[in-house]
Amino acid sequence: MRTAWESIVPPAGLARGYREQGWWRDTTFSDDLRASAAESPDATALLTWRHRESRLVPLSFREFDARADAVAGALWDLGVRRGDVVAYQLPAWWETAVLMVACLRAGAVIAPMGMLFGPYETERVLAATGAVACVVPHEWDGVEHAQRLLEQSPRLPDLRHRIVIGDAAATNAVSLDHAFHGRHPAGGRPYDLAPVAADDVCALLMTSGTTSETQLVAHSANTLYGVPLRRAEPAPAQLPAITAGMSFIAGFLKALRTTSRLTPMLFSDSRDPGSWLDLIERTRVTELWTSPLILRTLSEEQRRRARDVSSLRSIHSFGAPLPQVLLSEVREGLCPVVLNVWGMTECANAIFTVPDDPPEQASRSFGRMGLGGEVRLEPAGRAHHGDVFRLHVRGPAVCLATVGRDSGQLRWSSFQDEGWLDTGDLVEPDGAGGLRFVGRVAERIGDIWRIPVADIEDVLLTHPDIDDVVLVPWPHADGRETACAVVISQTRLELQDVRDHVAGIGFHSSCLPTRIEHVTEFPRTELGKVRRKVLLDKLRERANGVAAAEAAAQPTTPATP
Repeated sequence: MRTAWESIVPPAGLARGYREQGWWRDTTFSDDLRASAAESPDATALLTWRHRESRLVPLSFREFDARADAVAGALWDLGVRRGDVVAYQLPAWWETAVLMVACLRAGAVIAPMGMLFGPYETERVLAATGAVACVVPHEWDGVEHAQRLLEQSPRLPDLRHRIVIGDAAATNAVSLDHAFHGRHPAGGRPYDLAPVAADDVCALLMTSGTTSETQLVAHSANTLYGVPLRRAEPAPAQLPAITAGMSFIAGFLKALRTTSRLTPMLFSDSRDPGSWLDLIERTRVTELWTSPLILRTLSEEQRRRARDVSSLRSIHSFGAPLPQVLLSEVREGLCPVVLNVWGMTECANAIFTVPDDPPEQASRSFGRMGLGGEVRLEPAGRAHHGDVFRLHVRGPAVCLATVGRDSGQLRWSSFQDEGWLDTGDLVEPDGAGGLRFVGRVAERIGDIWRIPVADIEDVLLTHPDIDDVVLVPWPHADGRETACAVVISQTRLELQDVRDHVAGIGFHSSCLPTRIEHVTEFPRTELGKVRRKVLLDKLRERANGVAAAEAAAQPTTPATP
């Protein structure tokens, strides 16, 4: 697989143009860390909360730099060479950030895997990427990661090294504890390393796979850099935090960008809302980056037991649409300034709302494209309220290529369509120069008349008895594709009640659900996105089981003698 990743490069003209405009450069985050360690060695680069140990771990630029050097050398000693893939499945620990920079210095391609990935997903990622090494904790959240990797290894011929943080000896794995703490082996530096160049593939990130085949997204240091970062003295008492781990694009970027920012970033290995609110109160977090799902749990926990979160100056919601009802709760209980951010694994160049927008704009729009990015809208039909467009983006933060995880087929590259990437999102103008999310192409429901999925879900969330809801397509008896409302509720709801609630807002009858299903939970990704395909498969299986049971219960007609 190494040849495949090394063959993915940006078009020469594109790379030259982005450099001339100042969006791309010839250095990487590894160089940024080296400069920061020289200029501000004792400044804090990273703060990580270890929930199990109940302690906050600071990492200075000096420590960050030295440990990344030591781990890069240790990887070299293991035989990891330029273009080799190193995978990891790790919590939001400082070791994860160190490993990311170490791979840049060793010339390796990093492949993060989410902590919620099960054995099916991890094994396929390791096989698809041809990873020569994988770094996991001995155990985390009840999962024996080291043992699982040991059991998978006979089926992974490319995997030469199982590296375990914790008890490596228990599974006869490699421990790099000495290197992670900055201690070099007897030989010491320098190593004959071949660092990743700015335009080389340096990371293979995974799409969520919520609606289709999971893709490997090939990024370079430049596409992850995307928009120039200004090195400036931090504002007084400024502390941003992000609830996402370092395996997904948002957390991955935040971790890398700590190398050049003199303001530390706070991570936590816990998703518990009480733990997060305690951290915000204790450390005086000023800027929180999180998903709507986590925002909901934070809001509920704050109502249950209020903490002092007055230090928060802004909340940035990403990863999914932000419902109006949730926005109102968050503005009232957590922070009055809530911004919406659109981005995806393939494109870190976010579209976002800004503080000058009206307070409720975050629920109506995901804003305007950031510096350096371009938007192209292609007609995609009509919804109940007007024209809907398919969103294409282009810019310095768009990935180099995408590859099907299971098929191994190149799905898209920056050589195609003059660099325009089809996001798969359906949008419409928000009336203020920005864009409003309507739904995903793969989640479209309806035949000639498309149902505005995000709108209907938002309306259903205002129903007093619905805790959460997802719309999925369902075949109607007359052959049409209509909407099935899958709800989580404390009471058993009737379909007509749900239809009346939606109709009462003013939606056309074609948008109303024709079926209702009750579940106790949704299958989700680590960012909280509902895995709609998995949900729909389970509903179909349940419906087929009910139909079979009903057919079996029907009395049989005796045969005519």
